Amino acid sequence: MFKNTTLASFALSGCALLVLSACGGGSDSSAPPAPPAPPPPPVTVTLTGQVMVDQAAQNVLVCMDLNANGACDTGEPSSARTGPDGAYSLSYKAADVSAAQVAESSLIARIEPGSITDASTSIDAAYPGSPLTTTAYVLRQVPGKSGQINPLTTLVAAGLAQGMAEATARANVAVQLAISDAKIDSYQDNPASDATSVRDNARSMALLTAAALQAGAVLEVGDQQAAVAAASGDLATLRYFDASNYFVRTLDFQEKAAGSAGASVKDNRSGLTSGVATASTDFYTQAYLGSSGWTFCSGALPLPLTRGNPSRSQYCNALDTAGFRVREDVSGQGMSTVVTGMQTDTAANSINNGNPTASLLTKLGTASFPADAVLQKRVNLNVSRPLYINTLSSDILNPAITSLEQVMSAFPSSGVNLTAGRGTLGLGVTTTEVKVLRVAFTGTTSPTAGTVQYYECDLNVAQNTIANCVTTQTGTYAIETVQGMRVLRYTGFSETIMNNTRVHVEVPSIAGLAPGGTRVYVARESKPDLANAVTRSNRLNSTAWAAMRATLGIQ
Repeated sequence: MFKNTTLASFALSGCALLVLSACGGGSDSSAPPAPPAPPPPPVTVTLTGQVMVDQAAQNVLVCMDLNANGACDTGEPSSARTGPDGAYSLSYKAADVSAAQVAESSLIARIEPGSITDASTSIDAAYPGSPLTTTAYVLRQVPGKSGQINPLTTLVAAGLAQGMAEATARANVAVQLAISDAKIDSYQDNPASDATSVRDNARSMALLTAAALQAGAVLEVGDQQAAVAAASGDLATLRYFDASNYFVRTLDFQEKAAGSAGASVKDNRSGLTSGVATASTDFYTQAYLGSSGWTFCSGALPLPLTRGNPSRSQYCNALDTAGFRVREDVSGQGMSTVVTGMQTDTAANSINNGNPTASLLTKLGTASFPADAVLQKRVNLNVSRPLYINTLSSDILNPAITSLEQVMSAFPSSGVNLTAGRGTLGLGVTTTEVKVLRVAFTGTTSPTAGTVQYYECDLNVAQNTIANCVTTQTGTYAIETVQGMRVLRYTGFSETIMNNTRVHVEVPSIAGLAPGGTRVYVARESKPDLANAVTRSNRLNSTAWAAMRATLGIQ
């Protein structure tokens, strides 16, 4: 009995142990359950770089433009305003901004005008005493990138907005502005332009692009390798007196196959004089000195340019310019109204500038411009200063003079007549349009240098008669070689009101230039300061000009 009871008790005890074992054991011998693992800390991403225009831009707010509206809105990752070094830093939580949003959004920097003492006014380290801009505009990086934000990265971003891949946009921008691709992201080591010297480099092209943004231009990246169809271009100049007397100049695109860079235009000029077609020799009067020597600027000469806005161009194998255009829609506006408005800006006007408009306005009557008619307001920066002859027919000296040495022999100071100015050479107007600078030679110090005497003479309104000359400064001359050609320069005279200085040049016999051998001409050289390097022109586009041309009855 005991035996059975013991065995039964043992069996029950074993069963209980098995049950307890299967259930994890009793409460007295097991550890408490482990606490849940803490959530991982949020991932924060920080983006850094600098805002640059000429140099570092201060007081600029940088943000990630998630909704692509060109503003830094509440909730978009933003930086504090930049300091004197232009540096920015902004952070966002990866959980709040998706990878897709980051890839599609640009970092933008808003350049703002205002008082120099206002903490929100953008200031450039290159000129800290004045606001960077007079009109607000936005700089961009390409979507998904940080680093330097500047006008050139803004132009590349415009190419991406047009549908280009980043590499394609960068390659096109490099050709478009004649810069290195590497300079797009950092150009601050380029020498700066200043009031006395214009530099042709990426830094200047960045400032030009910033000026375009400030003026309200739409940036465009051109496909430099694309084919170009022959097409009418802008109206560059119109002088209309009546149906029998007018002059027209257009810049028409020439056909180009795909695969080569840029494009070219033809300088087409035509008109009537007393009802008879004007001779081309009356239209094409200039020559420029470039790397290949003197070039006659004929209508047959192609003028290369790049596509996009801003862009580059070259005139007569020598004059290099970069510029931008601001488009003003004139669709539906009266032609007379637009032409009258153009007269108020004499520095840029291309229609009857300085000439009466009554006959032209009468002929235009109540005609209006059609759809897609545009007034192209262009700003150009001359980045080279080639020597040029302005009017071949009148700027030649005595045809018997064939060398610069003969010039010095023909105009000695001992032979000067002060009353009539005879025996002197003209070097342009001085302080007013009726005062002229003249020169004569006083001696030689070497075979290619010597001394001169300057004179100031009265000039009549028609600018064809001089009188009452008085001696002024003494100076020097020197014969130099420029682009393989001989040039006679003068120094030591007072500053003039002209945008150029005058020199004398030997020109070999080239078609359209010096007949029958080398001759000596008066040539011009633009002054090097920035003010004289900037030009403006307001031109009707081909659509507007075609409509006006039909109204005027010009063939």
